[in-house]
Amino acid sequence: MNSLNDNWEKTLEMLRDDITETAYDAWFAPLSPKKIDEKQNILYVEADNDFVINRLNDRYLQLLEGAVSIAFKNQYKVVARVTEKKDIQKKSNIPPSKEDTFVEEYYLNPRYNFDTFVVGKNSEYAYSAALAVAESPAKQYNPLFIYGGSGLGKTHLMHAIGHHILNNNNDMKILYVSSEMFTNELINAIREKRTTEFKKKYRAIDVLLIDDIQFIEGKDSVQEEFFHTFNTLYDRNKQIIISSDRPPQKLTSLDERLTSRFLWSITADIQPPDYETRVAILMNKAEFENIEITEDVQAVINLISEKIKFNVRELEGAFTRIISFSTLLKKPINTMLAKETLKEILTSNDMVVSVESIKRIVCRYFNIKIKDIESPKRNRKFAYPRQIAMYLAKTMTDNSYPNIGKAFGGRDHTTVLHACKKISGEIKTDDSLSETINELTLAINDN
Repeated sequence: MNSLNDNWEKTLEMLRDDITETAYDAWFAPLSPKKIDEKQNILYVEADNDFVINRLNDRYLQLLEGAVSIAFKNQYKVVARVTEKKDIQKKSNIPPSKEDTFVEEYYLNPRYNFDTFVVGKNSEYAYSAALAVAESPAKQYNPLFIYGGSGLGKTHLMHAIGHHILNNNNDMKILYVSSEMFTNELINAIREKRTTEFKKKYRAIDVLLIDDIQFIEGKDSVQEEFFHTFNTLYDRNKQIIISSDRPPQKLTSLDERLTSRFLWSITADIQPPDYETRVAILMNKAEFENIEITEDVQAVINLISEKIKFNVRELEGAFTRIISFSTLLKKPINTMLAKETLKEILTSNDMVVSVESIKRIVCRYFNIKIKDIESPKRNRKFAYPRQIAMYLAKTMTDNSYPNIGKAFGGRDHTTVLHACKKISGEIKTDDSLSETINELTLAINDN
């Protein structure tokens, strides 16, 4: 059974690299492997509602079978089916009553806990806030709003909070859903005239974790229902944790009443990890996979960490792919295998970012000219964008401090070092600057 679960985890790791976070959480995270029929060459997997199974069979079965063939090293046919009702009752943290047939919440991923979350400068504030909420739900930081780009660890922290609360308060009712699931359930409730059951489910819990709240933008009826759900839970002193790809102020198509409520407590962002944190993440993953850190493995970890800078899921997925190919092809893990396996990723990352492109995009953002950012001018209109551009050049390229200084009008490396430390420090306390860095990072990556 252990090999079944281990290979299933490898399957999920590969899938994370090929699909969006929302699709993964909606259609693959709820699945669990049940058994393998070696005679028929069939892998049986299950989920707790037919909506997930039907969508999987309609759209994602071929993708799943491809990942299974690599992870299990066998061409299994995958048969996906709904878990028997008696098994659902055992698994659910909120046992469904006869009146309540809404049992489509996602279950907490056992691998997503605080122990497996690698904390770096990019995430220490969000991690600390999440842990504080987990240790004292509804006592402080309510609501907790976590935001950041795709694949940086928001969902990991959400699950970690849920696990920690359950481990210390097993009588608490915890519900983790995505905003897509909330929306789908509301639509079904309206269509089937079961809104009373829907409200009962969402307003009778102790902790609500709702992922990717940005997807309810522009959906007035969904926002209205969530507004009332939020108010009910908050008034009853229940904990609310929300994640988004943007801070509340940037959810421009969201009801202002919701935006203001999201700002009642604290907002915590997760930035792309720095090089040292990326290395630590992959070292942690190697330990989880029982891979010895030889010189060759360390070189591979360093290579991936240098090239993949902005998405933890992509970072881990690249390493998982190398591990899978190493096992499948019976080749040692080394930089040669890494370059063969990740040829497209490594090449594209080499080509994307340059100091010149960073200067161009920063100048366009602040509406100044490149000659101004390279000039000796020290007034804030030019000095501040220059410091931001230097910081981005250091975090997004492999250039040294002297080389960056040379690109900014021949400045000394100590000037660049000062700029990087200044911006790095201010990001932690200045939400506006943090948002600016996020926006510029996205623009540079899309360039």
